[in-house]
Amino acid sequence: MRDYLFDTNCILRFLLRDNLPQASIIKQYFQNAKDGKVKIHIPILAFVEAVFILTRLYHFQKADVIEKLTTLAELTYIEIEKRSLLISALSIYGKANISIVDSIFMVEARQTGKELLTFDKRLKQLKITE
Repeated sequence: MRDYLFDTNCILRFLLRDNLPQASIIKQYFQNAKDGKVKIHIPILAFVEAVFILTRLYHFQKADVIEKLTTLAELTYIEIEKRSLLISALSIYGKANISIVDSIFMVEARQTGKELLTFDKRLKQLKITE
């Protein structure tokens, strides 16, 4: 079985469908993964970059980005790096006025039992429950 590592462009073409030939190819890879014919891995960095591109370049609403990326991250037939961390971070990102990166830092610290060391006063004071 072939293993594929998807980059941010794969996520964007699938979600945006702005390049139909490429979107169709990605859709077929997802279907093949669902059918157990291939494995797809998506690193957490691809999701982070997708958040920035969708919100800053394409001007998507934060809530729409969170919904789309969370739905993608929850697909069980796709291997997502640090899936639970990512889904939790997307949730926090939706509730607080912080970046997706800061959300990941918060969740990583909480999930690993570490204290987040930061000089960002706003982030230090932020208490979020999922």
